[in-house]
Amino acid sequence: MKTIKLIFLLSILFSSNCCVNQKQKEDEQIKNVISNFWKAVKENDEKVYLSLIEDSESEYRLAMLNQLHYLNRNYNKLNYQNALLNKIEIKETNESGTLQKVVKYEFIKQNSTVEPLSVKLFFYKPIGYKKIFNVQILGNLPEWEK
Repeated sequence: MKTIKLIFLLSILFSSNCCVNQKQKEDEQIKNVISNFWKAVKENDEKVYLSLIEDSESEYRLAMLNQLHYLNRNYNKLNYQNALLNKIEIKETNESGTLQKVVKYEFIKQNSTVEPLSVKLFFYKPIGYKKIFNVQILGNLPEWEK
């Protein structure tokens, strides 16, 4: 009886350890993609930027490149105090009806009344965590660029 309890306890510990390791591996993949994303933005590297986003060869390719160039032009404002790579918080969301992971950034323009600029990077497990499923930029983009 003690042997069965011990085996049961060990199997529970092992399975929970595997889940923790899997979550850490997934989060590490996401952090790596985020790091490469912001590096591509800083360097205005269209090829790398598009390679990090799912369906980048679709009809939305030009819109994605427009996002890249907008983020590049405003990179110094966005990376105020090197916040882009220091603030990678991965959260789970059900925003579009399916469970996804998201990294959110909210940028407040210094000494301005312009609404904050929000950048959300979504990751979806079925396509893998090595690519961004969706990039969402919200805010008053023209006002933010002034």
